Amino acid sequence: MKKLLTIAAVAAAALSMMIAPAAADEEPVKIGYISPGPDTWYLRAEEGAAWAADLAGAEIVTYNSNRDSEQEKSNIEQLINEGCDCIVILSWNEAGCVTAAQECEKAGIGCVVFDACGVMANHDDVNLTAAVDFDWQGMGKIYADWMKENYDGAKFVFINGTEDSVVCQTVESSLKAATEELGSNECVDVRYGQYDPEKAANEIEDLVNSGLEFSVIGVINEDCAAAVATRLQDMGVADQYHVFAQNGSDTGVDLMNGGMLEFTIASSPGMEGAVAVLAGIDGVKNDKLYDNAAVACPIAPVTPDKANDPTVVIPWQVDAEAWTSVISENAPELAYFFE
Repeated sequence: MKKLLTIAAVAAAALSMMIAPAAADEEPVKIGYISPGPDTWYLRAEEGAAWAADLAGAEIVTYNSNRDSEQEKSNIEQLINEGCDCIVILSWNEAGCVTAAQECEKAGIGCVVFDACGVMANHDDVNLTAAVDFDWQGMGKIYADWMKENYDGAKFVFINGTEDSVVCQTVESSLKAATEELGSNECVDVRYGQYDPEKAANEIEDLVNSGLEFSVIGVINEDCAAAVATRLQDMGVADQYHVFAQNGSDTGVDLMNGGMLEFTIASSPGMEGAVAVLAGIDGVKNDKLYDNAAVACPIAPVTPDKANDPTVVIPWQVDAEAWTSVISENAPELAYFFE
């Protein structure tokens, strides 16, 4: 009996030694996630990030920088100290993206930036796991083509977000360049609504009252576009203007169904946040921390007749079926997460 117990003990010890490495291998990837502020776009991106982490069996720790550069730096440092395997960051400016990538590389962990408009291409001495983005540059041409086709020769104004946002800078510059190249529509003013619907509405009211000649209004997002369209109605001049925007959100769909928005470009921040986290987890699991991969998320032009088509307007909020299909098709290297 003693001999049998000894054999059993030895066998158990050997088995535990065999199991230990496997258990270590199965430790969940720890993702640090940094959001730049409380806007709806950022909240939906964070929801998508959490969904992706749960799907992949990863741990996620989230911080918000509230558009404060010092807070953002502190968040990066804190997540590194907490032992994250990869930081996924949506920063509103180029400096934030670069700082995150540099600090993560120093710490030997991964870094994924998204909504950064390709700014990391300007820093070939800095490595990161992946850059995930929409084609913000291409949006300018889409808007310009729509204006030329529907309101050739009309002058337009653009209610942008913030001056320091790389997304806002890219959309504005690409829109101006595309319309100038086509020679059909002229941008006569740009105002910054700070992503605040009330401020955006005040800016359009000021432009209308100024006597400036224009008939088309572009707005950086649909929450602000809703406020702009409502203010035009309150002023009794809505029928004199044509509004286009960007997002493809539920707000945009409602505006189109109500005849208050004529054109938008759909891009789901929720799905983008999910793709960014999956790219980070993939980098950690498959030893691709510094591959500098470029992962594109789809965009789609939307007119009122397509506003209720889920194959065109990708849901902002978590939609496992729709997102699984779109991510698998557009980022096949991440499709294994859905198997």
